[in-house]
Amino acid sequence: MAIFTLVGAIMKDSFFEKYKTSEVTNTRRVINTPAPFTRANFFYIQEAGYLKSLKPHLSRRSGLKSYLFLIVLSGSGEVAYRDAAKQASGDTSTDASAESNRLTTIPAKAGDCFFLDCEGEYTHISSEEDPWELMWIHFYGPQANAYYAYFREQRPWHFHTSHLSELTDAIQSVIRYHEEPTDDTDLLTAQQIVNILTLICTETNESEDNDSALSDKLKSILHYLDAHYTENISLDFLADQFYISKYYLSREFKKEYGTTIIQYVLAKKITNAKELLRYSNSSIEEIARLCGIDDASYFNKVFKKMEGCTASEYRKRW
Repeated sequence: MAIFTLVGAIMKDSFFEKYKTSEVTNTRRVINTPAPFTRANFFYIQEAGYLKSLKPHLSRRSGLKSYLFLIVLSGSGEVAYRDAAKQASGDTSTDASAESNRLTTIPAKAGDCFFLDCEGEYTHISSEEDPWELMWIHFYGPQANAYYAYFREQRPWHFHTSHLSELTDAIQSVIRYHEEPTDDTDLLTAQQIVNILTLICTETNESEDNDSALSDKLKSILHYLDAHYTENISLDFLADQFYISKYYLSREFKKEYGTTIIQYVLAKKITNAKELLRYSNSSIEEIARLCGIDDASYFNKVFKKMEGCTASEYRKRW
């Protein structure tokens, strides 16, 4: 039984594929050509839709400047993918090279999600005995590459979600916006795409659940840094304080939080400095000391590198 029912007539025309009425039922699909301003500044869809298959239908694509997010709502099938991210990573190891050239096939069932860079080759086909029901969204935008790179640092291109209802609601909203367009359609669509990306990029990994001890330790270290960032904290000190190898700590901290310990601490210092610059009359030198940086010259250098302006310029602007 479908997770939900969408009411819509079979679409007769599609720039991507044409399904025969004997192959699918209850299809709902929208295709979009964004205006130049939208294309240059916002997330936008190229296609979004829903279908319930009656029999297997193979889709195969590659080399598209697009990202595909696909949800299997019911039934089963297979999704095969050659990961473009691996090819672009520059990893020349034997294992990575073999993986980048291999089309990996994943059995798909209800609840499975797939997030693919369509520059890579992919195919998907429903099973014969249990035809599937899908929702999908093809999208792109100026920040799409960065979101996908962040996602792939955290988890594989196939995963389960605890946000199924929110994700299906978001795709349904996008479809509705383009079936009944208004002046706000582009903005509302971009909002829903960001919502989808935020949900899947912050999804908890099964591997993270299985390694809760490490995750808890990293959280403890993060909380310590939040409370003591104005102090001189070395990697050796943290390793001794929390009984962990400093090399292991460096690697796992960046994997968990997407930044190095040094960068995290500096960001905390600069954030505090920005508050003091805006809401106090303290001098630049005094603010530097309050943030744990005794050398005002070094403070100004770090501040300009991170903010693109000096501390005094920041104070004047804000």
